[in-house]
Amino acid sequence: MSGSERLTLTVTETAQTLNVSRPTVYRLIERKDFPALRIGKRVLVSRAGLLAWIERQAGKEAGAGE
Repeated sequence: MSGSERLTLTVTETAQTLNVSRPTVYRLIERKDFPALRIGKRVLVSRAGLLAWIERQAGKEAGAGE
C-alpha cells in the first residue's frame, strides 16, 4: 500500500468501487460479514477488508454450481 492510499472508503466511494447504489451499500453495512466500521456517526469501509470480502463472495458464487 502506498503512503497516500487511505485505509478506508466512504459509503459513496464503496458504492462506486462495487458499482452499486449508496442504499445498497447501507444494506451491506448491516451484514455481519461486511467490513464496515463506525467512527462516531460516520460509516467507513475497510479497503483491505472489502477486497477480502469480494474474494469470499466470488468464491461462494464459483462453488455454488459444483
